[in-house]
Amino acid sequence: MPDHQHHFKYNERERLKLQDPRSILKSIGLKKGMTFIDLGSNDGFFTLPAAKIVGEKGKIIALDIDQEALSKLTQKLKKEKINNTITILGPAEKSLPFKNIADIIFLGTVLHDFKDPAKVLKNSRKMLKDNGLIYDFDWRKIKSKLGPPFEIRLSQEEVKKLAQEAELKIKSTDIINDLFYEVKLKK
Repeated sequence: MPDHQHHFKYNERERLKLQDPRSILKSIGLKKGMTFIDLGSNDGFFTLPAAKIVGEKGKIIALDIDQEALSKLTQKLKKEKINNTITILGPAEKSLPFKNIADIIFLGTVLHDFKDPAKVLKNSRKMLKDNGLIYDFDWRKIKSKLGPPFEIRLSQEEVKKLAQEAELKIKSTDIINDLFYEVKLKK
């Protein structure tokens, strides 16, 4: 998962002012019964709302390299009595044993953190259903006091090139606001 080479921090309340996970997830079509993979899930900022949206018949896979973050996520899942989520410790650059299962693969402000983002997208392609969506929500490549250092941010154009390497098609791209953009990919 992300290599955490930068350690900018902001608390969840501040983050909610910038990113509303429920509205983001609903805007990309997440619904009851779907399978959702959160790559670079951290402690579940997007995972928990996704688990509630997909419900008991849905499935969530949360993957991260940070054991402490996954432990926090596991505690949150137990506290909320959510049983549709599995957590996996490991890098997204490594192939996972899931083929054609995901309705949505979510990359929430993390694609720039991976050691090999092209490999992450290639692996995502394998896990994606034929009609599925890979959703990259990330920091715009601008200088900002918030977010990761400018040098490691990926522009939308860079993401498009990485997607082409992974044999993915661009469904759409958009600027969300002053800080974030989205890139929607498909097989």
